[in-house]
Amino acid sequence: MSILPTPFSVRRRWDGYLAGLPDFQARLFVTAAGAGLAVALIGAGLNALNNQGTVQIGLALLMGAVAGTMLWFAKITGRYDIAAPMTVAIVFLGAFSWMFLTGGGTDGGMPALLVFAVGFTGLILHGRTLWTLVGLELAAYTGLCLFASANPEVVPPIPTASARVTDIIICVTIAGLALAVTLHLLLRVHARNASLLAGKNAELEQIDQEKSEFLAMVAHELNTPLAVMRVHLDDAAQNSIGAPNGMDHTWRVMTAENERLSRLVSELRDISRISSGPMAVELQTEDLSAIIADVLRTYQPLVARNGNALVLARGGAHPLVLVDAERVAQVLVNLLSNATRHTTDGTISVAVSERDTVAEVTVTDTGTGIAPEVQAHLFQRIGRRHPAGTHSSRDAGLGLGLIISRHIMIAHGGDIEIESGPGGTTARLTFLLAGR
Repeated sequence: MSILPTPFSVRRRWDGYLAGLPDFQARLFVTAAGAGLAVALIGAGLNALNNQGTVQIGLALLMGAVAGTMLWFAKITGRYDIAAPMTVAIVFLGAFSWMFLTGGGTDGGMPALLVFAVGFTGLILHGRTLWTLVGLELAAYTGLCLFASANPEVVPPIPTASARVTDIIICVTIAGLALAVTLHLLLRVHARNASLLAGKNAELEQIDQEKSEFLAMVAHELNTPLAVMRVHLDDAAQNSIGAPNGMDHTWRVMTAENERLSRLVSELRDISRISSGPMAVELQTEDLSAIIADVLRTYQPLVARNGNALVLARGGAHPLVLVDAERVAQVLVNLLSNATRHTTDGTISVAVSERDTVAEVTVTDTGTGIAPEVQAHLFQRIGRRHPAGTHSSRDAGLGLGLIISRHIMIAHGGDIEIESGPGGTTARLTFLLAGR
């Protein structure tokens, strides 16, 4: 069995080494320095075979030595952020400039290396260091070209045509090999990141699906005991009428809290459905004013608990709309609940109007209003951070109701808007008219 490493084993070791580096710039630097070391040694050999002179051979060996030294320095110290700009300054600004002046100037392949140096600097550096060194390179290389053109006697030409061809081949090989390796690394990193991102997205989708299923299960399991409690509370409330020691009031409070908890369970179920896809609605042509009147009759006793008056504007329109009546009632109950929670001894008014191709419903209260910092979070998903001073969704009057209401309105092709100030809050619903 051969003990010599195969190309595949070398590549695996190299990939493992690169994977352990701190960031992508570090991987680029190590790749560039490794390629530069190999190419410098090859270039020194070719220069010797073609009798390019001791200066060119020495410069090639110097570049190899710098690349190797910087690789060693970076590995020992972990300071790739220092090794990269030092390599650029020594090799690209120092060695390349000297090679240009002693190797024929624009007569050979050096222009290809100068272009490569500027481009590669942009890959391995970033921030202020990048722009500083790129600016210095452009200034230095421009100055070198102008100097060589104005003083041709100072820059020795490449002596023969064959030497010129060899020089061009060497320079193009160096630039092309380093560029090919860099692009290969970029593509491999991109493919790896895309694969990791796809895996993470699939994992997050699975977690989201499990969360939705859990919410639906919890809502389903809570619904049954709440319904049983509601039956017994209603019976107890009926039997406590006229009872001493305020028992009648106690049963009413317990019944109201049971209703609130039942609504929260229903909202949890809706949130789980929303997470699985668009809100499902069953559309039929309905009289919007009739739906509103039914909701107000049912909700009147709840509004009156805080001493509020519930008013339906007279002379309102009777628009025909294509809606799911049960879902529209759910939105109205959410809005009336929010208004009641923040209005005491005030007025909650509901109005219906018709304009162009839409019907509009407004629910206005004379309550405390919504603080501006809270309004910014009105329709955010659960899990948001509450603004300062807001201890719960009940305190803010925002809960899940508005989130679900917006999804219901969007499913109807309409929308919901909230305007609020110190004098109260107005919620505006828009519905598409039937047949328009």
